Amino acid sequence: MSRALLRRDGRGHREMRGKELRTSELTQFDGSAWYSQGLTTVVAAVNGPVAARQEDYRKCNVQVYVNRAVRIPRAGGTDRLCVEEQRLEQQRMDAEVEMFLTASIQAVVRLDQFPRCVLEVHVTILADDGALLSVATNALMCALLDAGVPCRTTVAAVTIVAFAPEDGSPVTAPTTTTTKAAPEASSLFSSSSPLALLLDPTRVEEVGDGVRTCATATFVLSNSVDGSNNSSGGALVSQLQTCPRSSMHGGRMSSKDLVGMVVLAERAAVSIFSFFRKCNVPLE
Repeated sequence: MSRALLRRDGRGHREMRGKELRTSELTQFDGSAWYSQGLTTVVAAVNGPVAARQEDYRKCNVQVYVNRAVRIPRAGGTDRLCVEEQRLEQQRMDAEVEMFLTASIQAVVRLDQFPRCVLEVHVTILADDGALLSVATNALMCALLDAGVPCRTTVAAVTIVAFAPEDGSPVTAPTTTTTKAAPEASSLFSSSSPLALLLDPTRVEEVGDGVRTCATATFVLSNSVDGSNNSSGGALVSQLQTCPRSSMHGGRMSSKDLVGMVVLAERAAVSIFSFFRKCNVPLE
């Protein structure tokens, strides 16, 4: 059997999990969306833009609130330290989601059209089984469209994991042209380090074994200007987290690996836009 088919859930390396979308689920908000990829499920709700107490005469303020349907409870005794560490990690992840969604909104929404206003976004994480940033961003985009908030473009988010194969040989990647990495990123990228890429990873695949996992990247890509079904309009927001414990690559990636991740994300974004259209979500 091909090694490309050896993921635990039976998917290939470049295959996404099943998607489900429901809009206008929460009638008390201007717009809402329930979105899932595999077992990762997020509900996003939007209010506004409405008049703000703390006014900014130049643009609309953005407030993002992230909550979880299930929180880690407090514990005592010998389990206290372990549970508190898990709680702190969960709080850190929630803050990370808030920052990423805020950056995505600022890149997409025409905030300059609503001075002295505020746009409130409430995100509830129902289940987290990997690719949380991309699932939350996709839910948010659908909620913004459901609320009729003016946007510069529509976006789709994709998460990819890069890891070192056990035998050290790379899995065939899409053909790309190597580009020169930015000077400030030179510490993250080596001259050559072929890695395998997993599209839409589960939580287990993101964590990996702490040794072979090299990096996790999330890209927010815009819809193509001409509405083409063959390409996206490029990345607007991205986040790359490297794993410093990687024994084979020391947390370092090559520029070719990064370009391969972007190309794979662009191809996956096209399929997400197609899914949105099938769900009657207006992309224009």
